[in-house]
Amino acid sequence: MTDAMTDSQRQLAALATLLQLEKTFRNADTSEALAYTLVNDSRSLIEYRQAALWQINESQVIAVSGLAVIDTNAPYISWLKQVFKQLSADASGAIRRLTAEDLEGDCADEWRQWLPAHAVWLPVSAYGATPQAGLLLARESDWTDGELYLLEHVADTFGHAWAALSPRPSFWKQDWLTKKRLMVGLAVLFCLLWIPVRQTAMAPASVIPGHPTILRAAIDGVVDRFYVQPNDQVAKDQLLLSLEEETIKNKLTVTRKALEVAEAEYRKTAQQAMFDMDSKAQVNILQSRVEQQQAEVRSMEDWLARIDIKAPHAGIAVFSDVNDWIGKPVTIGERILMVADPADVELEVQLPIADAINLEPGAKVQFFLNVDPVTPVSAELYFAAYQAEVTPDEVLAYRLKAKFKQADVLPRIGLKGTAKVFGSRVPFVYYVLRRPLAALRQWMGL
Repeated sequence: MTDAMTDSQRQLAALATLLQLEKTFRNADTSEALAYTLVNDSRSLIEYRQAALWQINESQVIAVSGLAVIDTNAPYISWLKQVFKQLSADASGAIRRLTAEDLEGDCADEWRQWLPAHAVWLPVSAYGATPQAGLLLARESDWTDGELYLLEHVADTFGHAWAALSPRPSFWKQDWLTKKRLMVGLAVLFCLLWIPVRQTAMAPASVIPGHPTILRAAIDGVVDRFYVQPNDQVAKDQLLLSLEEETIKNKLTVTRKALEVAEAEYRKTAQQAMFDMDSKAQVNILQSRVEQQQAEVRSMEDWLARIDIKAPHAGIAVFSDVNDWIGKPVTIGERILMVADPADVELEVQLPIADAINLEPGAKVQFFLNVDPVTPVSAELYFAAYQAEVTPDEVLAYRLKAKFKQADVLPRIGLKGTAKVFGSRVPFVYYVLRRPLAALRQWMGL
């Protein structure tokens, strides 16, 4: 029971010592203090007589147990350099037991003069990288497997602390392979920046009639009645709407009465002219007045005939809601509705000036309908306005028109969506930096 407690206490003491050593490593504020702690304080965990730390990339001894300052010209230090150079040649990163027989030349011959019989070589690295340093420990007795396991754990902890405190080397002092990879990556990136890509722009679009017939008000009046609904199929000469006729009928009645009065006065004066010279002089004036009234009657009859607006050809009636027009006064030439062929449609795109790119006739356009955004409809650009206009959404944009390529899959008039317009090919660097450069130019006022 006492031996078991002794072993348990010994294990706890070793664990506490290991944790304290790791804490000391983490609290070190310089790499020199960290190296000094490794070669001197590790003795509290595992017994050894001598320790030395070698920095592989700088090829120098940076810490020796029992020495606060290292004299690089001392014989012991010079001999250690030769030993470490032989040990560093092994890049496997594995821990090794060492004796004099494992070395070559003068290093083996002078071993007994400087070190005890048994030593161990611990490569130090962080994050699985190539070892940056190596720790040499020596004592009279051989090393057990448990001690080597603890030393490997200490070396791993020291490596992480060493990597955290060591300054990152400048680019010109980095490993040649790392620099080569970086330069190759930059070269590949530079080449990619000049790969030609096609410019694209996204803009709202809608389906409009290709060649619609616009029906306008032939006279001044008030819309009285519609005989069709929006998007209804209509036949040629079908009655579409009528204007209010009471006002014109009243005017026509008054004009006809005035014509009858003028004709009666003319006949009376013509009869008197046979005997009265004064009446004969009035005949021509009254005849002209009759002709004037006849012209006004014909005009009113023509106006009355124009109150009914009929379809000039078959198609669909395109206009807004009927209730928006009933009772609305219209003037001559005011647009009321269109009659369009459903098989003759095209795409209208409103390209904002901020997204404007160089476009040529025949440019490719893809139209994504809001009702079916997964299946794009192909079109071909044939018109691009030179001057931007304000859209109903209060956006300054260029008006583009495109013809659909597939005549068998034409979208319905009035459908809306988003159009993707393809421009000319430009280098990828221009494609990426076009918008930032434009914003920078506007900000700088260049």
